[in-house]
Amino acid sequence: MMPGDGKILVVEPPSADSELNRLLTASGYAANSVATNADCVEQVKTTSVDLVLLSLPNVSINPRELIVDLVKISADLPIVLVSVDSNETELMELLEAGASDFLRFVSGQGALLRHVLQKNIEHHRQQHSQKVNARKLNRLNAKLGENLKLLERDQQAGFRVQQGMMPTSPITLGSTTFAHQIYPSLILSGDFIDYFELRDGRKLFYMADVSGHGASSAFVTVLLKTLSRRLQTDFDDLAFSTTAAILKWLNHELLQCDLDKHVTMFLGILNGASNTLEYSNAAQFPAAILCGEDSAEFLEIGGLPLGLYQSPEYDARTISLPPRFNIVMFSDGVFEIMPQQTLKAKEEHLLSVVKCGDRHVDTLAEQLGISGMQDIPDDIAVFTVAGVR
Repeated sequence: MMPGDGKILVVEPPSADSELNRLLTASGYAANSVATNADCVEQVKTTSVDLVLLSLPNVSINPRELIVDLVKISADLPIVLVSVDSNETELMELLEAGASDFLRFVSGQGALLRHVLQKNIEHHRQQHSQKVNARKLNRLNAKLGENLKLLERDQQAGFRVQQGMMPTSPITLGSTTFAHQIYPSLILSGDFIDYFELRDGRKLFYMADVSGHGASSAFVTVLLKTLSRRLQTDFDDLAFSTTAAILKWLNHELLQCDLDKHVTMFLGILNGASNTLEYSNAAQFPAAILCGEDSAEFLEIGGLPLGLYQSPEYDARTISLPPRFNIVMFSDGVFEIMPQQTLKAKEEHLLSVVKCGDRHVDTLAEQLGISGMQDIPDDIAVFTVAGVR
């Protein structure tokens, strides 16, 4: 017979010829005998027991009371009833009280006894293992929940910092009104917008989209804000000749930081005196849309992203603006939520919405279905520049 595995507590009359103990020992089990309810309860409380074997009939104990007490101590402890001459009514009462199994035992049935005991012990150990794993999982989940709350607090703090870096929206500078709204896929965003007036009265503005999204991309927007301040305060000293020269300078500054990120950007300078727009593009897509009273067209111009190449070339274009105009810009996240199947169809729909609808930021977001979305797959920025001569 193969050796058994487990510690078994046998409850039997003190005068019994313990054939059960002999069979258990021969099968390799560590067996110990008790004769009273109190001794059994004490053993279960103070020692490691894998199974209680309750021999019936036993006038020295109250089996139902004992089972109830044992279940209170350990609800999943196996309690196996062993009887030569079973009383069906009593067995049912004991099983209902919490006993886990029953064996009608005939002298010499060592193999059957071991099979029943081992089955119950293994089941008990599986239950115990599952409970231990569940407790570990609950602790891990609790720890994860704490870490997530801490991360969310950090992200919320970062969000407040990022919002503080954004310019006031809407704001009117001279005859030009700037307005924007950013819808992040997470708490923090890789989309960034800035606009300000230069010393000579011209207005510089840009929309930037840092690759990726979330905290790592949001950190780069802090650098962009720093570069914006340098543009605003040192513009004359930096002696930029065109918007293309500004992009080359920005590219150089980003490369110096050795970031694992690149940035796309549309940058423009409005000249109110001549009512013109000079602009350049560093791979920002979709292109900005220029709207007149009854027209809308993309300001198509090429260019490489910032922060990737050592010596990129950028174009600069200057156009005359209509007496009343709107420049509308979106980050590429807008394409992620549009139902059209092809990129061309998405661009055409975007142009149609801007041409035919209200060009306020909130209205554009509502018409495109952005403002009502719960889970946005990628950061979406909407930026408008409206002017009148």
